[in-house]
Amino acid sequence: MAYGVVLRPDAETSRSLVDLSHAIGDGHQPLMLLGEKAPPHVSVLHVDCPGDQTAGIAAATAPHRSRTFKATIIGLLYTLIPPGDYYVPAGGHYFGLEIIRSPELDALHQEFLRLGHTPLGLVGDDYRPHITLGVTAGPPSLPPLSTVPTGTLRLTMRSGPIGPFGTFPDLAA
Repeated sequence: MAYGVVLRPDAETSRSLVDLSHAIGDGHQPLMLLGEKAPPHVSVLHVDCPGDQTAGIAAATAPHRSRTFKATIIGLLYTLIPPGDYYVPAGGHYFGLEIIRSPELDALHQEFLRLGHTPLGLVGDDYRPHITLGVTAGPPSLPPLSTVPTGTLRLTMRSGPIGPFGTFPDLAA
């Protein structure tokens, strides 16, 4: 089962990120845009594990549930996803917010790697914190740059099963 630990922004920030996702991706053959079943998040770690072991991962998040984590935005990235990608098998156009790999975020990533489950995606030395805003089949548009967030986000930890395109339709509260 694909399962993940993520950091979520507050409701107001999430709404603005959903709006940005749609401003960029609407009308460009969207494969995934942020919304109710695809909430904005910064991934700590995605893993493949037996379903009966997800409770242990969720329990490992417990000490972090009352914490607020800071994530500093680097900027907006657009890139092509080649066919055959785990999350986007057909390939497409990715757009998202890149986040500084701070010592705090890296330590969280390493902590959850040590649980020993088979990791999915970029891990270890290649861990790249980000918020996927969307994936489209056609080239996405450029939003008004004044709508792209800058600075530091405050995030809280959640976990849940991974849905299509690396989304989290059912995050544990």
